[in-house]
Amino acid sequence: MVRDSHKPPSRIRYEQSHPVLSCRLDKKAHDLLQKRLDGAGLSFAQFVKSQLGVLELKMPDVKKIERDAYQKGYAKAVNEYRIQINCQQCGKPITVMPNSQMHKAIIDHLEGLWNHAECQERCRY
Repeated sequence: MVRDSHKPPSRIRYEQSHPVLSCRLDKKAHDLLQKRLDGAGLSFAQFVKSQLGVLELKMPDVKKIERDAYQKGYAKAVNEYRIQINCQQCGKPITVMPNSQMHKAIIDHLEGLWNHAECQERCRY
């Protein structure tokens, strides 16, 4: 006599509210389905629900992605293009941002004082 194993009532309710769905696919269709599931990061159940319109997929927050990318790019540009000099009085750094008044004053001050290395060499002879 084969005896069914005991199932807790919660398991019975779960199985009743979530019936099993299975199907057979040929190898080509199976591989295509698996590729789509892996690419979308979905389980088979999520994929079926999304196709039925039952599952509301969480879309990425595009505004947050744009904001983060902008801030990352801005920080990279600041680090790459700023000029930093030390204060004569306290020695703490002064950051000179591109196109600021101080930046323009530095350029005006240095204008005419610098040459390319090649130009400097030509002037010696």
